[in-house]
Amino acid sequence: MTSFQRLAGTIAAAALALSPTLAAAAPASPAAALSVAKAARTGAPAAKGSRIAAGGTATLVNVGILAALVVVVLVATDGGDDDSDSN
Repeated sequence: MTSFQRLAGTIAAAALALSPTLAAAAPASPAAALSVAKAARTGAPAAKGSRIAAGGTATLVNVGILAALVVVVLVATDGGDDDSDSN
């Protein structure tokens, strides 16, 4: 497998992973400004604070998961031999 194919596979995997993030960051629908009903949504204060994903440990775990996914994609795309046995 050439390095170009490996790079293309990595870029494709990154594009698939980042597509939902880019869609979520898109501005809201312009029709929302025309809405007559303005729903007021308020949040209630929590009794106890959540410690999920708090601190630097969560960042390290996320980076580790991302690195593992990259390794899996690279190993999966680096298949066996490319020699044809039909000749």
